[in-house]
Amino acid sequence: LERRDPRQPQRLIRMRQRLLTLPVMVAIVVSLVWRRVPSVAELQKVLAREGLLGIAPLRVSAQAITKRLDVLPAAVMGQLLVDVCTRLQAQMPVTLPHPSWAAVRAQFSQLAIVDGSTLEALRKKTAVLRQREGLVLAGRVMVMVEAFSHRPLWQLYTEEVAANDKRFAAEILAALPVGGLLIFDLGFFSFLWFDAFTDQQKYFVTRMREKTAYRTVQVLSQGPYYRDEHIAVGQYRSNPCQHPLRMVSVWWQGTWYRYLTNVLTPQELSARQVCELYRRRWRIEDAFALTKRLLDLAYVWTGSTNAVQLQLYATFIFYAVLLTICQQVAELLGEPLERISVEMV
Repeated sequence: LERRDPRQPQRLIRMRQRLLTLPVMVAIVVSLVWRRVPSVAELQKVLAREGLLGIAPLRVSAQAITKRLDVLPAAVMGQLLVDVCTRLQAQMPVTLPHPSWAAVRAQFSQLAIVDGSTLEALRKKTAVLRQREGLVLAGRVMVMVEAFSHRPLWQLYTEEVAANDKRFAAEILAALPVGGLLIFDLGFFSFLWFDAFTDQQKYFVTRMREKTAYRTVQVLSQGPYYRDEHIAVGQYRSNPCQHPLRMVSVWWQGTWYRYLTNVLTPQELSARQVCELYRRRWRIEDAFALTKRLLDLAYVWTGSTNAVQLQLYATFIFYAVLLTICQQVAELLGEPLERISVEMV
């Protein structure tokens, strides 16, 4: 490579070509995940001996790889994750667990689940980290996955381990397309957020928080073990919910379970489907367990915040591909996706 010396326009300066280009770094960070390479030093040996993911054998130092992990913009890998998921979605559309869900899938532009998870401890390689007592956690990640395929759709990282989930409400809502439906837990319970969904023509399903004051507006249907009604919530609050909500209550093993949604008509989403969608919320816990246990996200390579984000993106890229393969296996065997062992695949 050559560039002109600004002080002497006639003089060309020869520059060494970068070895650790973007394709090489993508091969490195993804290979760290899928080949379960235990360290950068070991990966440097593999790269020199046999190459990685179509990259020819390349001799560079482990220190050079570590430095590149610290400065390679994490946003580049984030965009790559989006591109991979978009391409996988186009090549392998979501397989529904039962034909009865086809009408629901057609009704909403997207069915998604969101939740947060705290990452494991950083390795204290830097002097700054070594000065801090006890474990230093790597941060917190917020992840949105597709409700049926569990493919990652969006993620957000913060170094603040104790960050409240509600802090990310605006970013999460922005990531959901108009007409989409989001499933979330009590950690996001907020009247203002519920109103924002309705105002933006987006939808949600969540649990009803205990001791939340509400008033029944209309009973849609009821029986000995269930009740479906329109309600007004927050009647004793200074800022109550401005839009009516729908509450589905189900009696199960001696306890009433209550679910909230702003999908007000049973024709769009039946009471049974409201309950079933919320039951699927626990599938995101499986996603966190798989990425941490099976894909080694519980083991953070480095103490660099930038490298932590690169590891996150690389893990979710491989996870998205892995789930697509699981879906292909499920279709070949004629079995629902939930019966396919991701670990065995």
